[in-house]
Amino acid sequence: MDVTALLDPTGAVIVLGGTLLATCVGSGRRELAAALRCAGQLFIRPFRFETARAEIARDVEELRVDGVLRSGPFHSSDSEIATATRAMIRDRSLASLIAAHERFRTQRTRLRALALRPIRLAAEMAPVFGMAGTLFALSQMDHDPAAGGLIMDGIGIAIVTTLYGLMLAHLVLHPLASLIARRGAAEEEERQMLIDWMTRQLSGTVPPSAPRQGEHASPLPRARTRLERVV
Repeated sequence: MDVTALLDPTGAVIVLGGTLLATCVGSGRRELAAALRCAGQLFIRPFRFETARAEIARDVEELRVDGVLRSGPFHSSDSEIATATRAMIRDRSLASLIAAHERFRTQRTRLRALALRPIRLAAEMAPVFGMAGTLFALSQMDHDPAAGGLIMDGIGIAIVTTLYGLMLAHLVLHPLASLIARRGAAEEEERQMLIDWMTRQLSGTVPPSAPRQGEHASPLPRARTRLERVV
């Protein structure tokens, strides 16, 4: 098998360039930026429940012992966890923790949905431009019957461009979209496990909802006024 027969710079330029151009034209800037961001996140360490729990385990224990009024901010390398726990301590409510988690989950879901649109569009366009490269190669063939070898070479190049389009779609773009979706689903599961664990650990210390205006978070009884003592 001659591997060099699979190398066709012109066909590669047609397939890659055409697919990229069609994707950029058919997608918005937000979608393209989301695709680049999600693709870049595949190269960093994924979120892990055990690692995140180990980071905040001491803070959770201190909050259980000292109470929510004397607790400080949680020390976490994850910005979403740090923001959600600050909201919980500020509002003295587990509901604020859960609300922040839900807000971040909605943002992540929207980001992935935006990212998958241009990637799936590119997966659809790649075979189309593979066929376009084939037609271009056929149009450039020498149709002189005496040049039989050149005709066969042109047919080979035309077939290679179709192969480029199929390989780009099914070996790169479709797997990339599936990988982003699987990574996102795994992250949501791991983050939900962390929130469920924190809720169980802090349910006896942090109120389920924020105190209403005028109420005191301290469990000590309200001091009586002079009039009440006199009466």
